[in-house]
Amino acid sequence: MKKRFVTLLLALLAALTLAVPAWAEQQPGDPFIYDTAGLLSDEDRAYLEQMAEAISWQYQCGVYIVTVDDYEVYGSDRYSAALNIYRGNDFGIGDGRDGIMLMLSMWDRDYEVFIQDGGLADSAFGSYAVDLLEEAFLPYLGNDDWYGGFHAYLTTCSDDLALADMGQPVKKPLTKVILPALLVGCGVALMVCLILKAKMKSVRKGAEADVYVTAEGLDLTERYDRYTHTTETRVRKNTRDDHDSGGGGHGSGGKF
Repeated sequence: MKKRFVTLLLALLAALTLAVPAWAEQQPGDPFIYDTAGLLSDEDRAYLEQMAEAISWQYQCGVYIVTVDDYEVYGSDRYSAALNIYRGNDFGIGDGRDGIMLMLSMWDRDYEVFIQDGGLADSAFGSYAVDLLEEAFLPYLGNDDWYGGFHAYLTTCSDDLALADMGQPVKKPLTKVILPALLVGCGVALMVCLILKAKMKSVRKGAEADVYVTAEGLDLTERYDRYTHTTETRVRKNTRDDHDSGGGGHGSGGKF
């Protein structure tokens, strides 16, 4: 009898332990597509869900699509709404909540791409990669081709995550960085030269010494400035991350 009582007590304690709420994590079978605005047919949503699920678990990085009627229900601006949706639904895979989310708000045709900091998504989707990502899906969304836009978004996310996973994230080519810088530098240098040339006056060598004589006599006093020291003031820069314990994120958005 005593043994049975102990067994029942241990079973009860185990049940209570499992019942303690924890910060839920994305689990296999949980959705990645939340079409609350009803833009997709059941067939299209199911196919996109399969794509998103396969990509997300392959790279351990959640790839989400959320459509809402009006983002202002969730936040004061696009970014805060996307952040609240991401956090409020426990999106992301792993302890770092790694993931990327495309949010569409249909009221004023707004979109926001939210990227969780610190994981593979952060590495894969730098500013240049996000620009290319937006170029991939925005033309479809602008024509109300929701399936085409979401398919382009997922396909591009998959390609970018694959490159980042191999340690080769999408970066802006050096030719696109160096050439504009050289053109700007040459333009500034040319402008400075033209200004200096316009201010120059013609000069000639004096043939007689009396041009250097003042009314008080010869004035050849040497004048110079002597460098003694430099005073440098340094201000400590606060590098503390002010995001809450759930981790930070960043985004990019606009109209479609």
